[in-house]
Amino acid sequence: VIGVCGGMTIMYLILRKVFSERGSKFARNPSLAAHGFTFCAPFIYLSSMGIRYWFFDDSLMTMDRTFGYHQGAERIALVMVGAQIFDIPSSLLIGGALASPTFIAHHITVLWLATQAIHYQFVLYYGFYFLGVIELSTPLLAFVDMFRDFPKFADMFPITNEICRVLFAIAFFSVRIFLWIPASICFWKDALDVLFNFATNASKIPFSAEQPPTVPKYVIFFWLFVHAGLSSLQWYWATKILRAIYAMAIGDKSQRENEAKGA
Repeated sequence: VIGVCGGMTIMYLILRKVFSERGSKFARNPSLAAHGFTFCAPFIYLSSMGIRYWFFDDSLMTMDRTFGYHQGAERIALVMVGAQIFDIPSSLLIGGALASPTFIAHHITVLWLATQAIHYQFVLYYGFYFLGVIELSTPLLAFVDMFRDFPKFADMFPITNEICRVLFAIAFFSVRIFLWIPASICFWKDALDVLFNFATNASKIPFSAEQPPTVPKYVIFFWLFVHAGLSSLQWYWATKILRAIYAMAIGDKSQRENEAKGA
């Protein structure tokens, strides 16, 4: 956690210094640009590790999905904790859209969920997908945002700008809509099975007969509540992306022009 947070901080400070130089395409807001590039690094790692384990690690076939331990899953959760510890204060300091209540609440929630998964060794299995695989779209979105926020940067790489937009849409619908559904169904089934079929003791659920540590029931309820909210958010974002795709298909450039004005 310290390594990830510290590494991101050093990377951010170096990039901010570089982007502050006169003539830089990011000189008008070097802090925002530095944050965007820095933010990509851990999420490229998270998505690559998640994809590696979720799709290609046969050991997951026999892993206990609710209370099983996997070093790779714990590493993903720890990297996410470090990334959020950097991102929350840096976003608040930079301000603007990064400091919006919605974004900050999302980051705090993800931080809490990741720490609880590590602390209680609960649903680490699903961390491969919900903390790893779905982050495939995050670096692409970061570049889409940077091209939008820095028109001079977009003018330098117009084709890359369009490619990032297309790849983001493909990645988003792949991992946050289509594959999200079966993973979510399994997660809800396993979480509800724990709630209703495990013996309870003072609102606590035991890991197993051999392992005394417990998971408070409110943790499981909160996981389900947050998952339901995030699922709804994914569908909301999907409708916005579909509207943008439709506008592009019919040649409506008003949305792109509004982006430029907003920048």
